[in-house]
Amino acid sequence: MLIYAKKAGKTKNRDSLKRIAVFLALIKCATMLLSGCLAAETPALPVVSDFMPDPVVEITTLRVGVVSGPYQEMFEEAVRPSLEKMGYTIIYELYQDYESPNFALVRNEIDLNVFQHYAYLNTFKFENDLALSAVIEIPTVSMSIFSGQFNSVNEIMTGFSISIPDDASNLARALRVLEATNIISLDSSIDKSKATFSDIVSNPQDIRLVSIPAHELVDSLSIYDASVIPGNFAFSSGLDFSKALYRETLTENYQIVITVRTEDLNKQFVRDIIEVMHSDSFRDSITAPSGNYMSFQWPRWLHDIVDSMR
Repeated sequence: MLIYAKKAGKTKNRDSLKRIAVFLALIKCATMLLSGCLAAETPALPVVSDFMPDPVVEITTLRVGVVSGPYQEMFEEAVRPSLEKMGYTIIYELYQDYESPNFALVRNEIDLNVFQHYAYLNTFKFENDLALSAVIEIPTVSMSIFSGQFNSVNEIMTGFSISIPDDASNLARALRVLEATNIISLDSSIDKSKATFSDIVSNPQDIRLVSIPAHELVDSLSIYDASVIPGNFAFSSGLDFSKALYRETLTENYQIVITVRTEDLNKQFVRDIIEVMHSDSFRDSITAPSGNYMSFQWPRWLHDIVDSMR
């Protein structure tokens, strides 16, 4: 009996220890589960980096989109040297038409372009929903009427033909040029910056107007009696502006502008370009009597700088 009694006591002790161990394990599990639940319900505290804007990636290689004409030459002569002293490398991308440089800019194939005026930029970007912005106006060569056979607008006779640009902003512009020479009259009640063929109310000499892509206008002089040609294409083709039948007086809406992606407006290269263009070196290049730009129409800001130096 004693031996049995001793065995029974040991068994009871073991059972008690097991129950205690299980109890402790349950408590531990419950604690862990509770802690896990509390952790899951408690949101992580924000850190400073959560409120930081995306880093601005500055660039030192500038890809410049240009169209045939004087504005690449102007950028090369009057802007590039100063930018290179700041540490930039300049690469040019040449395009044959007016549409490609804006699409290339949006696709990040270039960093800026220099070829278009405000009116074209604003029309094009809204029609195509593009986030592009003008940075600064530059000296601009005006639209002019040229002819391979006439020396005066008064020589254009009944039934003759004139080619003009087919894009909306330059077509309207060309119609206003023709109105200024009394070849046509436009409806006085319309916004003439948006004029179309349907707004012509008078064409006394029954002139045939033909709209074609702007880059084809110079070559069209062999086909049509005269042509209204944007300055960049006339300049790059070597046409003599002193022989133009008429030269447009520009409004500010038709000054050529440097254009960038809107998202890049605060980048350093944009600030540096503006600084260069307000510099003495840029002013001296543009105003040099022996240069190509004295006959260009200057933007108001450049007139103000030149006037202040007198």
